[in-house]
Amino acid sequence: MHPKERDTNQVSKKADNTEKEPKKRKSFSETIKDIDEKQRQQEEALEERRQKIIAERRKREQQAYEERIKQEKIELIRLKQGVIEESEIIPEISDEKVKLPFGKRIYNFFYHNKWWLWITLFLVALGIYLIVDLVTRVKPDLAIMILTDNENFQMNTQAISEYFEQFTEDENGDGKVNVSIYAIPVTDNINTMDYYTGDATLLSMKLQEGESVMIITDTKANAYINGDEILAPLNELYPNNKNIREYGYYLRNTDFAEKIGYSDDDGLIDRDICISLRAVKDTRNDSVENMQKNYDIAKKVLERVMEDLDNTEPQKN
Repeated sequence: MHPKERDTNQVSKKADNTEKEPKKRKSFSETIKDIDEKQRQQEEALEERRQKIIAERRKREQQAYEERIKQEKIELIRLKQGVIEESEIIPEISDEKVKLPFGKRIYNFFYHNKWWLWITLFLVALGIYLIVDLVTRVKPDLAIMILTDNENFQMNTQAISEYFEQFTEDENGDGKVNVSIYAIPVTDNINTMDYYTGDATLLSMKLQEGESVMIITDTKANAYINGDEILAPLNELYPNNKNIREYGYYLRNTDFAEKIGYSDDDGLIDRDICISLRAVKDTRNDSVENMQKNYDIAKKVLERVMEDLDNTEPQKN
């Protein structure tokens, strides 16, 4: 065979093999992109058509409105000139008011003023509730705030209340002894989380009142409330008590944990948890006289608690 013919045959075979090779299939992502592009184009076409229909409809409505105004002006001029006495285009306005039945008038009143009526009813109900709550609410004989981020300690509020009731008298004369506990976690993010928890707002409100004089705090809480400014110096009132340092009666080296059923990893209360008393000051929502009365009650209870806890030791595990 001639060399040129052999080369021609080889080129022909390569061409045939190339034609037989299957076309490269598109990847899944490319297929999805093509589908999305087609859908986008269809949506754009539909939106363009919809906007065109809306524009045409608005144009027809505007033209009809302008034509009606034009005809009414012409008709009004004809009426003023006396060309015609009545107009079919401009309706005759009657000065006579339509008198509705009594029931219909009541219905219309409630229908058109329903939102204002609901708001009024809500405010009236809220006012009644606040008045009843203020009149019927019994003032606790002693109120204590627990300001700490120790969750295990705060879970013992019922036991803490029962413990302090032993040393509290019936101050309000209702025949019962009631010690109210306000447990407010003072954490590192108390301010940033106030929108969700309301803890910072509640604490601020309580500090503006003179009811909760006794406070159980820790180091973090004392720093947050500026304890050196609002707490009474217990070390000056009781200089010889071994459990008192500056503003607090510290509970670590007593059997307080055992008496309230407190349990933790080591069974001991944190070293910085202590009982404090707020100094008597003029608050925004209370008088000095009322706070002094609550201070005297809290101080009396604290002295009885110290007498019960002094010379005791934490339970050994």
